[in-house]
Amino acid sequence: MRVAFDGRSLSSPVLRGWDRYTVGLVGELVRQGIEVTLFHRASEPLHTPHVAGLNCRVVGLRDRGGLYWEQVGLPLALWRGRYDVFHAPAEHGVPLAAPCPVVLTIHSVTWHSYADMVRRGILPGRVRDYLGFNAQPNRRTPGGSYMQAQIARADHILTPSDFCRREVMRFLRVPPERVTVTPLAVHEQFRKPPSASEVRAATLARLRIHVPYLIYVGGYEPHKNVAGLLAAFADVRSQCPQLSLVLVGTKTLPDVLLARAESLHLSPHRDVRFLLNLTGELTDLYDAAEMFVSLSWRETFCLPALEAMTRGLPVVASAWGATPEVVGAAGALVDPRNKEDAVRTILQILSSTDGAVRRDCLKVRAGHFDWQSTASRTLAIYRWLLGRGKRMTG
Repeated sequence: MRVAFDGRSLSSPVLRGWDRYTVGLVGELVRQGIEVTLFHRASEPLHTPHVAGLNCRVVGLRDRGGLYWEQVGLPLALWRGRYDVFHAPAEHGVPLAAPCPVVLTIHSVTWHSYADMVRRGILPGRVRDYLGFNAQPNRRTPGGSYMQAQIARADHILTPSDFCRREVMRFLRVPPERVTVTPLAVHEQFRKPPSASEVRAATLARLRIHVPYLIYVGGYEPHKNVAGLLAAFADVRSQCPQLSLVLVGTKTLPDVLLARAESLHLSPHRDVRFLLNLTGELTDLYDAAEMFVSLSWRETFCLPALEAMTRGLPVVASAWGATPEVVGAAGALVDPRNKEDAVRTILQILSSTDGAVRRDCLKVRAGHFDWQSTASRTLAIYRWLLGRGKRMTG
């Protein structure tokens, strides 16, 4: 079987959630004997470390601007290469005139979900309070005209969780038979043995991190509720003054979060460490932390929680969204609106004496998610689509 992927997002040096999905899935498909090609814009080469060990073809296609790459260059490449399946793994990039079956992975329908929570009174305020001023769907986001055409063209849609699947069916009106859950798994770096203590200490020193600390990994966008996490941490620190908080975000650090920390009398040098765009260092940061904490209003998987669990790190996370599907009974789930509950839960875990048992439970739970299973489920969809196509033309 010959499968082509839209690999454009791997041009960024920082691996986001859907990038880790692409890398993990492609790597396992190749191991299972599938011939994979990653297509990208010729003017934007893929970041070499992301694809160095994937053993797949990487092909740059000429781009003339606008939608040419997606809707002209890519379909021509699929036709010339006689590919069996095309997979768009990052919520966009479906060629409407593809000559083969198309699979689209939708990781989130964020705007619709927050609009629904605001409408139902679960969250106060306005949608833009959580997603920013430009949150309204446009033609390139789920709900926009162009994206709706791509969703309609896709022969099948994959989602990372059952929560996301339900939202895709509800908000995008996709029939249930067209949506399948294929969970995420961790990058191979998180399954490696811990670094030597001196190596880990050097990493912490370079990043100016002081132990003991709690860690958050994720975005700095308003809907991640980092402001709420800072408020909860301020209360935790009042009882554990030696504790600090390390936040690892992506893109840029909003000034509003620095101001929030200052208003809570948290020093960005001593009490809270804001970091950006880390990848290789994350394993050492998890291994040296006391706990992973996220009070995000809603996740459609929460891959950082799974990464932390794989390292045996206790997890306190939001009970909303798909995080319960990932954490299960191994972690602690809290209402992200209830700061007092979050503080109490964090303090209980910090003071508990069952650390070894907890670590074992976390690792067992994390072991339920692996790329081999995800690739097998994905391959089953590919084969079903190919078999359906043969029946239709036979």
